[in-house]
Amino acid sequence: MSTVSRILLVALLACGLTVAARADADREVARTFEQGWAHFRLDGSLQVVRIAQAWPQLGSLQRSAFRGTVVYLHGCSGVNALSVRTADMLAAEGYLVFVPDSFARMNKPVSCDVSRHLGGLHREVLAWRHAEADHALKQVKALPSVDLSKIFLMGLSEGGITTATYRGEAVAGRIIEGWTCHAGWPEYRGLQAPPTEPVLALSAENDPWFQQPVLRGDCGAFMTAPSALRRSVVFRPPHPAAFHHDLMWNADARRLVLEFLHAVSGNRP
Repeated sequence: MSTVSRILLVALLACGLTVAARADADREVARTFEQGWAHFRLDGSLQVVRIAQAWPQLGSLQRSAFRGTVVYLHGCSGVNALSVRTADMLAAEGYLVFVPDSFARMNKPVSCDVSRHLGGLHREVLAWRHAEADHALKQVKALPSVDLSKIFLMGLSEGGITTATYRGEAVAGRIIEGWTCHAGWPEYRGLQAPPTEPVLALSAENDPWFQQPVLRGDCGAFMTAPSALRRSVVFRPPHPAAFHHDLMWNADARRLVLEFLHAVSGNRP
């Protein structure tokens, strides 16, 4: 075999491996959506169903069935009680909620230690979560029952970082919970929403996850034109939420989220 032939063979093998790796990655991302959860209220009953199972039923509904659609991105520990509580709350208000499950991946490195309030253990996880959010939004937009003008992206903690830094599919608005938009890693820092896109960011001044100086602050620092529909709310002492990471347990935080969703989607409370 000539030198040129060997070079071509190596190139073809490398190309084949790249294509195979990309296909595997695509399948992993698809699993996070299919094995995630759909929360919705239908005929007065709250339903929580695997997305893959709920898809045919949701596709047969009219657009008027829901006030809007929310793609909710869980935190670094996965779909837990916090995710379920938030999704149920939104569904009870008439929104169709999709919760992709990042842990449905066959390969999922640990990205945080909840017991020590320690994140950043898998820096590349942000790109993974961006891919999951992008796939979820593309799938949701293909659903006939979804009003494309009323799709929201919401996330908590690692999901909040993803929501803040995502660049891709257009959404009606973003809700960032438990994130400051400040970080040492440049890809984690800032707010990538278009300047006119509605954004609600909620954080706590004494959040135990963000006590390092590089993480201090709030997303308002990256909002060039704050308004009623583009704002950062920081809960400070003596507010009871001032020392918490997750905030949807608090009535004030829930009220702000629902007011934001209703205002942007044009729904009455």
